Amino acid sequence: MNIKQALKEKNKLAKKISDLMDRTNKYNSVDEGGVRSYDPKTSLFQASETLEELVNLKTNIHRANAEVYEKIFRTSEYKSFVKYLKVLNCNQGTIVTSRYADTSTRQMTTVITEVERDELVEKYETMIDELQSELDHHNAITHI
Repeated sequence: MNIKQALKEKNKLAKKISDLMDRTNKYNSVDEGGVRSYDPKTSLFQASETLEELVNLKTNIHRANAEVYEKIFRTSEYKSFVKYLKVLNCNQGTIVTSRYADTSTRQMTTVITEVERDELVEKYETMIDELQSELDHHNAITHI
């Protein structure tokens, strides 16, 4: 199995654990005489077994990704940085605000212009795309 497949399997296992734990919770405590469609002990046991599968799979993914961790971390941090940039206030000039029939104007000035901000966003998004392509290639050819 390659990393791409392993990551999909990891998500499936995590969802299965969540579903089994929800089922355990739902049917563990019912009204006396109530019908239990599922046995909570069986569901809990299945969740526990699936948890072990998930831990083993995540460990194997971790080991296989050791050589690309810098790219993984860089991609993650660049994405966070782009989020900050996208909400950077670049208002300048006369800004009119209105609240409850009270209108006011303010003169705003910036250090980083909207154009500069947008150029930075484009630069980092391009780097993210390049890193993601490299990671996608790694995930497709690396087997665990």
